[in-house]
Amino acid sequence: MGRRLSSPEVIASLRDGRFLVVGRAGMDLYPEPAGTTITQASSFVADLGGSAGNIAVAIARHGKDVGLVSVLSDDAVGRFVASKLAYYGVNTDHLHFTDEPMTRSSLAIAESRPDDANVVIYRNNASDMQLSQAHVSRIDFDGVAALVLTGTALSDGPSDRALETLAEAAQKAKKPVILDVDYRASAWQSSAVAAERTLNFTRKCDMIVGNDEEFALLATSRDRADGDGFALAREMAADGQIIVYKQGHKGCRLLLGGDIQQFGVFPVKLAKPFGSGDAFLGTLLARLQDGLSLEVVIREGSAAAALVVSRTGCASAMPNRHELASFMAGYASS
Repeated sequence: MGRRLSSPEVIASLRDGRFLVVGRAGMDLYPEPAGTTITQASSFVADLGGSAGNIAVAIARHGKDVGLVSVLSDDAVGRFVASKLAYYGVNTDHLHFTDEPMTRSSLAIAESRPDDANVVIYRNNASDMQLSQAHVSRIDFDGVAALVLTGTALSDGPSDRALETLAEAAQKAKKPVILDVDYRASAWQSSAVAAERTLNFTRKCDMIVGNDEEFALLATSRDRADGDGFALAREMAADGQIIVYKQGHKGCRLLLGGDIQQFGVFPVKLAKPFGSGDAFLGTLLARLQDGLSLEVVIREGSAAAALVVSRTGCASAMPNRHELASFMAGYASS
């Protein structure tokens, strides 16, 4: 395993170059009008979805160079996803298509409701999990700002091995490896496997972003088994990793070395309860490239998260820099 980067090295690398985001992208369907349940719907609107796809769009909305590394099904749904990524400004050079029988790009049907929003996800034989070492072995890290990985891609093979290959190549090139833990129980064989495999992978990462439930999961691995997620986060920070510890409506904490900073949230009228984490991370990375401090970009990421949950859709809800600045200015004056 290569040497992890120090915090100043991570920030320096993020100042310039292209972001590579790895993981799932799929089609989202939303009942219309907003507030309609799936069972009552007579029409739906389609959008791009999936954690990695949304993060890439959030970065692109700030005018940054970002590409998605993933596998789509070679059908109309996969081509819809590729078309939407290009529409939102995400580079598709590292998108691959598979014609494996019954392997499909994921589909999510999600209600835009503030409470009791029902989300139905179809990920049987998901195409993005077919990302292989052959797909990623020739990726050139020259000019790359950071490798951004989503944890669901670790849940099965060959995708898990492809992520290992990418992380090792990024380390060799002295590029930051950033992990969004992105735990989805339905993607994993068991929570024990998820905890073990993801915690092992975090040792390759320079920055780790997760919520309190996700860090608590990691702390149930055999290495720890105490379930104390915050204690684990503090140990990771003490070991030199940048830790962004999300706490839902309580905000988030930034852990650097032995220093811990608490950040609040931007209260909004909720339209839906999903998409905030993708907006948060994508905005944080894009604004770090603009030369802002970690403290400032966490606040901007929190604002982007608030904006997204106040809007319908996911990829289409990601704010650009001007929308973000206007929202924050209004919040400051209220």
